[in-house]
Amino acid sequence: MYVSKIFRGLMAGVLYASFIIFTNTSCTRAPIAQSELVPAKEVFYQSLESLQGKMMQGQTIYPEGKYVPFVGQEIAMAVSSCTKNEMRIPIYIGGKIYRTLILERTPAGFLLKHENKKEDGRSNEINLYGGHTQDNGTAFMQFFPADTYTKNLMSLTSPSVWTLAFSSDRSTFSYLVESDGKLQMQIDFNLNDYLATTTGKGEQRSRR
Repeated sequence: MYVSKIFRGLMAGVLYASFIIFTNTSCTRAPIAQSELVPAKEVFYQSLESLQGKMMQGQTIYPEGKYVPFVGQEIAMAVSSCTKNEMRIPIYIGGKIYRTLILERTPAGFLLKHENKKEDGRSNEINLYGGHTQDNGTAFMQFFPADTYTKNLMSLTSPSVWTLAFSSDRSTFSYLVESDGKLQMQIDFNLNDYLATTTGKGEQRSRR
């Protein structure tokens, strides 16, 4: 599986054990003993959870040049809501929602779905596509191969994978799309420079 060069150093951080861990009861957390072992997927979820209510600016890393999408439009993401079992992460293009990533906990890991709605709130035909993690992933990265529903919905003939990942210093969050082992899109979001809070932000949606 192809992984972007900026993540080659991630595996060195997989065993990072001094990260301060918090328990998750909906979206409020209380510190627990550092010696207590917490699954990597829980650390990943909690890291995303900590971003709730903040707006992060993004930029397209791939494709480049004349093929770069969303030219001249501001890209941003937010963790707009979360519960113990579900998190909603809208991605904004030009100030309107392009897709909302829905991350759901399951007994075996995580399910990622893409909510794709029209400006009037109605669902597009290509909606709720995504996949389920095949293993525990790491505290920094989770992979989501396309599930059967998605393969049928999008008539996929090649393996497709979505990846959500933090850089090793947790300064960047990335959304990646791969097809047949080749990177198709990568958007990076700067976690060190918040654009704004999302309180009161409307649900304007992109025409895409």
